[in-house]
Amino acid sequence: MNRKTLLILLALFVVASLAFAACKPQPAEEAAPAEEAAPAEEAAPAEEAAPAEEAAPAEEAAPLVIGTTDSWSSFEAAWVYSFHDWELFHQCADGLLNNKPGTAGEVVPALAESYDVSEDGKTYTFHLRPGVVFPNGDPLTADAVVWSLQRVYTIQDIEGDNANFLLTAYVESKDAIKKIDDMTVEVTFAEPYAFAPQLVATNPWKILNPNQWTDTEANTTNTACGIGPYVLESFTEGEEAVFVANDTYYGEPPKTKKVIVRYFADSPTMSLALQNGEIDVAWKQLAPADLEALRSADGIVVEQSGGTEIRYIVWNTKIQPFDDARVRKALSMMLDRQELTDLGWQGIKVPLYSMVPPGFLGHKPTFEGTEDMEAGKALLAEVGYDENNPLELDLWYSPTHYGDTEADVAAVIKQQWESSGVVKVNLNFAEWAAYRDAGRNGELPVSLLGWYPDYLDPDNYTNVFAHSPAAWSGSFYSNPEMDALLDAQAAERDEAKRVQLLEQIQDLWVDEVPFTPLAQGSLYVAYRDNVSNVVLDPLGLFHYFLIEKK
Repeated sequence: MNRKTLLILLALFVVASLAFAACKPQPAEEAAPAEEAAPAEEAAPAEEAAPAEEAAPAEEAAPLVIGTTDSWSSFEAAWVYSFHDWELFHQCADGLLNNKPGTAGEVVPALAESYDVSEDGKTYTFHLRPGVVFPNGDPLTADAVVWSLQRVYTIQDIEGDNANFLLTAYVESKDAIKKIDDMTVEVTFAEPYAFAPQLVATNPWKILNPNQWTDTEANTTNTACGIGPYVLESFTEGEEAVFVANDTYYGEPPKTKKVIVRYFADSPTMSLALQNGEIDVAWKQLAPADLEALRSADGIVVEQSGGTEIRYIVWNTKIQPFDDARVRKALSMMLDRQELTDLGWQGIKVPLYSMVPPGFLGHKPTFEGTEDMEAGKALLAEVGYDENNPLELDLWYSPTHYGDTEADVAAVIKQQWESSGVVKVNLNFAEWAAYRDAGRNGELPVSLLGWYPDYLDPDNYTNVFAHSPAAWSGSFYSNPEMDALLDAQAAERDEAKRVQLLEQIQDLWVDEVPFTPLAQGSLYVAYRDNVSNVVLDPLGLFHYFLIEKK
């Protein structure tokens, strides 16, 4: 029923009511019943005033549609190890602690409302938030938390890389996860890690419902998730994921009640869908050409923010002459990072002068000011390389794993080194699986790699790279002095002292050059101008629950 019709009916009802009132016997005269005052036909119930169709419920708000070219691999919380999978989990499962949106490593209480740390810095006692329930109504208890965390030890991906190490490599043992009482859980770490809270905020620490998961086998397609602002209502691989608001969520309710993640084969198709209004947000990954076109498109907003991805050169220190720090240092000095990011990465990355990116605790750009072609040539001359005896090297890259700009990046590095007149570069490439295995097997002398952090702490940009034996990357770098500094910073809980240690690590890094930092990735998102509160997270996760669509 429309508003005009409703007003007419209400007017008729008022007129009928007035007529009925006029026919009523007036008490002042107490006259004869006036032929019993004909009951005024009982004022015809005005078609029972048609219950206004129960005030037609407000039309459901349109869903927010997010486009992506990323791909899904698994919902198995114990091992899933890709940022898109983590992003999906992030919407429907909290941990004891969460990363604060928009920050580089700040953690906030989540399913645990608080925690205490023992004097030795190893034992964390988590106090669970009371009254919290899983979406199916089951209560959050210490039993559920202990079961969920211990499950990570038994559910492991035996096929390759997995994220379970973010718990199992740092917690003392499976039995070091204990229930103290119904609302208290104790976790003892192997060492007094300064970054333990950042570990607790990672995906393997998400709390699952024991009644919806099993601890005897993995389940890569279970969409039950845990306790988060959304419930994953449905998922169709390669097509879409549908999230709806979790009505029992303990935290702030999502700004948008329904979110649809739509998958695209490539950036141009996703970009066109955004311009046509088929999607509201385009996220991961937009190609440089599409970003440029969207910047000038009507009704489209493009945002950029510093990300946590870094790109770097790996030197295999088991292969001559890269076992000599002077060679590694000289070649690093002969680079022009600004030209490399402008030409190789087409301006979508920025120069990086430390393995610890800006914004992280202890960042010190020790490679800044070291770009000097003549000084690099002089250092190579000390080792015996000059115009008459040039250094010949093989530079390897993966052509598709890091996007379609990688061949350009390798070509720019080749041009820069060869412009010295004392270096000759042979370019080689292999697809990712073979490339990764060759690096770990020590077969690549010089190669290009990239890194997204597992947890937001400088330890994850230093320790995992330069602490011996450093085999996973194909570097095999080993230095007792570096190991001692890395161990010390990891255990130092005094922030000022830890910063000093991190700066010493970066000072040593620029002399030893176990890896050469090249560029820091930027985060880009494009969205229609009726969308607001888009927060780009340094970790590379998107917070759907903050986004609002008008």
